Amino acid sequence: MVFLARSYSPAQDNFGKLPRRDTSKPVATKAQIIDAWRKRQEAIKTFRFAWTEQQTHCKGWVPIPRFPEREWLDIPGLFRDRTYTVAKSLTVDGNKMRYTYEIDRKAEPDGAELKSTTGDNQGLGPGSKYLYVSVFDGNMGKTYLSSLTNSPPAAINQTLGNVDAQNLDTRAIMMALRPLDPVMGHLLVDRALPNERRRFFNGRSTMILEERYDPSGWKTSLWIEPERNFLVNRYHVFFQARTMVEMDIDYVEDARWGWIPSGWRISQMLDDGSIRLVSEAKVTSYSINQPIGLEEFR
Repeated sequence: MVFLARSYSPAQDNFGKLPRRDTSKPVATKAQIIDAWRKRQEAIKTFRFAWTEQQTHCKGWVPIPRFPEREWLDIPGLFRDRTYTVAKSLTVDGNKMRYTYEIDRKAEPDGAELKSTTGDNQGLGPGSKYLYVSVFDGNMGKTYLSSLTNSPPAAINQTLGNVDAQNLDTRAIMMALRPLDPVMGHLLVDRALPNERRRFFNGRSTMILEERYDPSGWKTSLWIEPERNFLVNRYHVFFQARTMVEMDIDYVEDARWGWIPSGWRISQMLDDGSIRLVSEAKVTSYSINQPIGLEEFR
C-alpha cells in the first residue's frame, strides 16, 4: 500500500467553516457528554482488542510530545519512506493495562554491514524482528523488548507508571471505553468546551468538544456524535494553529455493548508542512467483560 500526500487547507479543519450546518438538533452540554461517557466506562470493566496497522514511516515524520508512538521512535531519522505491517494488542482490566506490538523490519543495504548491488546505501542495515510488551499492574509498570530471532537478549525496564497509557494508536479504543480514566483517558477534559453548532460530517450530525490551548500551544479536538452515544468519530491534535494529527475512527454496533471501534486512520504533519496518511488500523478481534488473569499484567 502506498500513502500519498494531500494538500492541506486550514478551512478543512475549522469546524465553523465546514458546510451543511445541522440546525435541527441542539448541541449537547458538556455535562451530558461526560454523563454518557461515565455510564459506558462503568459498564465495561475489562476489554481486549487485537488489530493490525499498515504503517508508512515517512521521511520528515515529526513526533508528538503528548502521545508516544513507540515503534516509530525505535527507528532514528529515515532516509526514505518505509512501510510496515504491525500486529498490536491492548488488554485492560480496571486500571491495569497490557499493550503489545510485533514488527518485522527487513534487512536493508546501508553501505557498511551490507553491500548494495543497486547502489542504494541509504538503508538501515540488518533487519529486526522483535516484540514489545508494556504492562502496568495498577501500581508499577514494566516494558520488555525481545528479539523473535533469539538474539540479542531481551531488554527489560521497570517503570513507575503506565508508560503507554497515552499511546496514540490506542486513543480510538480508550476514547470509546476509558474516556474519563485519569491515566488512560482524555487527560485535559476539564479544559474542553463544546462548540455552538452542529455540522454534518460523513453524513452524520456531529459536534465538537474542543480543549483550550495549553500554555505550550497544544490542544485536542474531539468530533462527537450525540445520536450514537456520544462516540468520537474524529480526533485532532493541534500545535498553535497547525493540525499535527488527524484520526478518523470507524465503528461497528455490538448488540450488547453498543458502538465498538473497528478501525482508524491516522494522518500526521511532516516537517515540510504536508499532511500524510501514515497509519491505517483494522481491528481483528475484541472481547468485553471477560475474565483476565493477573499474570497478564506482570
